[in-house]
Amino acid sequence: MKLNRLMRAALAVVAAAGLAIGVIAPAHSAAKTTVSIVQSNALTGLNASVSEFNLTFNVDVASLSGMGFTYYDNKPALVDNTAYGSYKIVSKKPFKVSYTVRSGQVWSDGTPMNAVDLLLSHVTANDAYSEIAGLGDPSDARVTPAFNSGGYGGIYAESVVGQPVLSANKMTVTIEYSNQVPDWKLLAPGPSPVHALMLMAEGEDTLQSVAKSNAARERFLKAFTTYNTATLKKIGKIWSTAYNIDKVDGSTNPLLLVGNGPFIVKSAVPNGAVTMVRNPKYTSGPKVKSIKTVVFKVIGDGTAAAQALKNGEVDVYAGQPTGDAVAQLKAMAPAVKIIGGDQAVYEHVDIRTGTAFGTTDTYNGVFAGNSQKALDLRTAVLLAWPREEIIEKIVKPINPSAQLMNSLMY
Repeated sequence: MKLNRLMRAALAVVAAAGLAIGVIAPAHSAAKTTVSIVQSNALTGLNASVSEFNLTFNVDVASLSGMGFTYYDNKPALVDNTAYGSYKIVSKKPFKVSYTVRSGQVWSDGTPMNAVDLLLSHVTANDAYSEIAGLGDPSDARVTPAFNSGGYGGIYAESVVGQPVLSANKMTVTIEYSNQVPDWKLLAPGPSPVHALMLMAEGEDTLQSVAKSNAARERFLKAFTTYNTATLKKIGKIWSTAYNIDKVDGSTNPLLLVGNGPFIVKSAVPNGAVTMVRNPKYTSGPKVKSIKTVVFKVIGDGTAAAQALKNGEVDVYAGQPTGDAVAQLKAMAPAVKIIGGDQAVYEHVDIRTGTAFGTTDTYNGVFAGNSQKALDLRTAVLLAWPREEIIEKIVKPINPSAQLMNSLMY
């Protein structure tokens, strides 16, 4: 992985070692049409792929408004989402994978979906494409790329060879990788409403006809294949900044809300509630039964959140898993039901190695650069973290089977 502006290291006491404390009010019927969920932090943006916006609440909203080739169920196990599409290895040497979008699907604005929608993932995750297209070198601390993406410098960028190949019917892309990455399924490109991005880059602020939306997607495809720097920079500005909003109301550009998930954002109040409603055109994933509205309520204090659950003001509360928190919630039984289990999340330590995205101040501190001294210092700091002690004192009182994962992926 290229040395970037920020080195994020997982403490790997997590994933299977972590415990998700989810609490629900069992008195509520399974046929309930509105579900209220507690969030401890406020929404900061609708694009969780933008650097510094990859936050839990942002991701939760994004996961309900978008679907791709895979998803995790409640076990959790990785599930092939055949409702959206399929993928298969078409060559082992060289290693190539084809990704096919199931025909007949449409975005929430009615625009038909196809594999052109997958190409933006390549733009926002491939350092080489960004450089070739004149969008900036993501590994250069002095440069903020046109797409301010947190996806650069990762396994995809290190493994992908060349550019994705689009099929004649535009329903399949084939991607070549330099080797068979063990978790190759997780590298699948995700769909983006590129027609909406193109329209916003051209100044549109209302939903357009299907014909105009399809034409806009073709203009995106042309810009992608010809490395049109000027056009891609306009799209990058929209992608990087326009979604960074915490307020959604009747004045919000509806193109920002286009998705293919089961729910779409209806309203958002700064530092307050976010309401999502059913997407009537949703066919890109598992069926949603009775739920028609999801309301996220921001309650930062865990005690207040637990009390709101007991009072029936909210239906679901996922809190910080501590021994005290679990004891407090158990005391509320049978008014509430605790659901505990392993969760694929992690705590992390950030070590600054250069100028961060979106900033101009230069960092030349002890951790900067690739000198042996800097490498040794970073290694020493990371090795000094008492991971075993964290497991024993914080996690095991809740999850006795917790153990260190020692994984760079989780």
